Amino acid sequence: MCLRRSAFAVIAISSLGWAAPVWAQSGLCAGVGDGGQWMGPGQAGADIANAATALDLAVASQAGARAVGLFSLSATTPVRIEAAPAAPDGDTIIELFDADGRLLVIDDDSGGGVSSRAELALEPGVYCLAVMGFGGEAVRADLRVSRLEMQALTAGLAGGFGDWQGGAPFVGIDPCLPDTPAITLGTGPIDADLGKGVTMANSVDAVPYYRFSLAAPQPLSISATNEQADPYIYLFDASGVLLAENDDADNLNSRIDYFQPLAAGDYCIGMRALSDPSLPVRVTISARGLQDVAAASYANAENAPPLDGSWPVEDLGVLTTTAVREWQVPGDQAQWFVFESRAEGLVLISADTIDDGDPILDIFAADGTWLGGNDDANGSVNAQHALPVQAGRYLVAMRQFEEEYQGLIRLTLTRYVLATP
Repeated sequence: MCLRRSAFAVIAISSLGWAAPVWAQSGLCAGVGDGGQWMGPGQAGADIANAATALDLAVASQAGARAVGLFSLSATTPVRIEAAPAAPDGDTIIELFDADGRLLVIDDDSGGGVSSRAELALEPGVYCLAVMGFGGEAVRADLRVSRLEMQALTAGLAGGFGDWQGGAPFVGIDPCLPDTPAITLGTGPIDADLGKGVTMANSVDAVPYYRFSLAAPQPLSISATNEQADPYIYLFDASGVLLAENDDADNLNSRIDYFQPLAAGDYCIGMRALSDPSLPVRVTISARGLQDVAAASYANAENAPPLDGSWPVEDLGVLTTTAVREWQVPGDQAQWFVFESRAEGLVLISADTIDDGDPILDIFAADGTWLGGNDDANGSVNAQHALPVQAGRYLVAMRQFEEEYQGLIRLTLTRYVLATP
């Protein structure tokens, strides 16, 4: 296939491997559900509120893409959503979207081992349960949606990560038991302080455990930050049962989100450092709501923001030949751009550091579908991605590899179109 850059001479870019994409839009879950399959016996039997048994579906996702199961509820119901790899080398991540495309929950390993699981109450409607492989890898997986009284697909966090001493599940650190030495955050229940955040910094060597209490159910976020230490965090209840864990939610920092309120009670945060346990790690517990979760996902380029003005997106307009922007990119927030294509073609997107930078690119369709990205192209710290396009709008997120980078990045978009024979 021969292509030309608009208004310029014919050139060869066969090495970019352009294959024209196939587009389909149903609008279900803002496009996430396009191509999805109804779970269980089909659409008529996919109402888990009334189903006699759990809804199961075997799926396979391609690299960089989701596989999706669809289900519905006719009444508000507490449900369990799960994914288990169907192959020994698989590692699943699940996302749950409502019919409008709002991300309700994301989970990596809460099913135990490398399986995924979440439990939450859902209102009547249609939902999309998406699964992908960790790191964007392809994965074959078994999905299950069930009511809480039904049999689970996964062991849950009690299943740990394999056998440890005496057959107990290994979760990376010793469970935080009632007699485990720990620093207490706050002087009592921390509910009133969540708005401003409750925080403390110590090395993991010095303080591996923190305790806190809630007087009432609260949506909240627990974070551990210092990328050089690379912290991994765990949340235990008062008796030492592991409730949640996370690694690398924000680059090499970790975060556990409860936007469905965490129940009143006593809790313990455990940590380990995958890099340097002697470095200080800041632990913060703060209020968390759906808007906060969405904002964090936009800042980290995990999801594309809406194009309604509620999140800053630089509009590059209609891309005819080349667009260039130089942008100061702080390490803690992605910078977003949107451009419009009027016809089929290919856009070569490059992010080149000018000073103090290590750029990463992520590209999304206007419906929020992740289309690809890049870091360290051609043996450099710069990023580059060749994007096949149709008529429509596309979002580009440009961010730094690590938080300490604050430098200037040059973003270049060059459009190519089919050459006329």
